[in-house]
Amino acid sequence: MSLFMWCAVLGCGALALSLLLDGLFDGLDDLLFDGSLPVLACALGVFGAVGMGVQALAGERLTTPVLVGVPLGFAVVAGVVTRAVWVRLRRSMPRNAIPLTAGELVGSEVRVLWWKNGRGEVMATSRGHQLTLPARSDDLLRGGAVAWVVDATADDTLIVGRIDSSEAPMQHPEQPPAPAD
Repeated sequence: MSLFMWCAVLGCGALALSLLLDGLFDGLDDLLFDGSLPVLACALGVFGAVGMGVQALAGERLTTPVLVGVPLGFAVVAGVVTRAVWVRLRRSMPRNAIPLTAGELVGSEVRVLWWKNGRGEVMATSRGHQLTLPARSDDLLRGGAVAWVVDATADDTLIVGRIDSSEAPMQHPEQPPAPAD
């Protein structure tokens, strides 16, 4: 098998795997750019396919720069077109189709589901999605309270604070309410 055949097989195989196992190779997007696997796989497959075609039509009469340059030009064009289509499809996708991340919730309100010893679980609602995440806080919270997301850690734990912490301090149960003036 020639180099072009290998490129075509690897490019088409990687493209098929990226489409079938969507989300499994998303780590590559963090290294390069969003949608990098389909773009690179398409370019590699086109390079191999066009290279096989040029080699079959011209045989051994072509110089190496022409034999590699023509498929390389087609591969670059295919990569640019695939990237443009990827960006266009990504922009046309409704925002609520993309799942929430903990970092997106910073600055939003969440409802406390349960709380004990500075740790608990909160429920956030944004863009039509509901997400339940672990949380921690130095503030005294209880189930059903509404809290404010201050920060998010790398392990998707939210750091929350009471919304009314600056307005009215929480009273101890034995203390009578403060007299109104």
